[in-house]
Amino acid sequence: MNIFEHADELINIIHNQLGEYERTLDESVERIHNESEERTRAAEEQIESIENKIEQETESAEEQIRKLHEGLEEYHRKVEDQIQKIQDESEEYERNIEEQVERINEQLERTRETAEEQVERIREQIERMSDSAEEQIDRMRDQVDEYRDKSEEWVEGIRERMDEVRNGLENHSENIHVKSETWVETNSDSNSVQSLIDRYDSVYNERHAAITINNTYVLNGVEILKYSGKLLPLSDLDERFPRSEWLQTLLNKGVSIENIDDYCRYLNARDMLLRIHNKPDVWTSGLFDIPATESWETYQEAYINNLANPEKAPNA
Repeated sequence: MNIFEHADELINIIHNQLGEYERTLDESVERIHNESEERTRAAEEQIESIENKIEQETESAEEQIRKLHEGLEEYHRKVEDQIQKIQDESEEYERNIEEQVERINEQLERTRETAEEQVERIREQIERMSDSAEEQIDRMRDQVDEYRDKSEEWVEGIRERMDEVRNGLENHSENIHVKSETWVETNSDSNSVQSLIDRYDSVYNERHAAITINNTYVLNGVEILKYSGKLLPLSDLDERFPRSEWLQTLLNKGVSIENIDDYCRYLNARDMLLRIHNKPDVWTSGLFDIPATESWETYQEAYINNLANPEKAPNA
């Protein structure tokens, strides 16, 4: 083989190898191109997926932001409503305070007027008590004089009876019988109204002026009646409950007055009754075991009936 033939063969081999290389290169390029396209598609898909995810998250964030804005607006509305409510309540509270202050001022004014009326009444009562005290002093002096005169008469009578007894010893038994009958007849009326008044009135009048009381009555834990100080003036008691009629009523109900203490206690019971007269809440309280009533006459009768019952008699 000559050199040209050998060169041609080399050229053919080189052409063949070059063609093979070009095919390999084309295949590599094709493969790289395909892989590039595949990666591009995968990247585009990932990008699209990421964009979709971002879009979803954006929408979710925007929804959350919208809800937060709505919640904030609702909160602002509630706060404004509460502020308005507080303002309204504050205005109402101020009105209530103003009304209460006005009411308290009115009550204070009424209390002041009542106090002035009470002071005036007390002054009048003091004047009446002063007049009554003077009357009582005069009456007591008259009663002392009368008692002194009666005492002298009684002493004289006793002396005369002693002389009669001394001079009539011979008719002792007969005289004893006659005098016994006379004594029974004389003393059978010892518990009459006039007899009680004659025996005890002067002492009662003296005691009455010196008595000081302090009474509080509680029923079921509630204070029903309370008063203290001096007894009411005798003039007021005798005017409202004349002592003769009062004593006769008690005697008619079986009350027995044996001594000055009984006499004072039963007459002093008028004091409490007179105080209760203008307290209808006491009438309906059940105090002293007296059934509730709105009638003063019914209450007064029950009170007097209780006086005749030692177990129920109120402490005057």
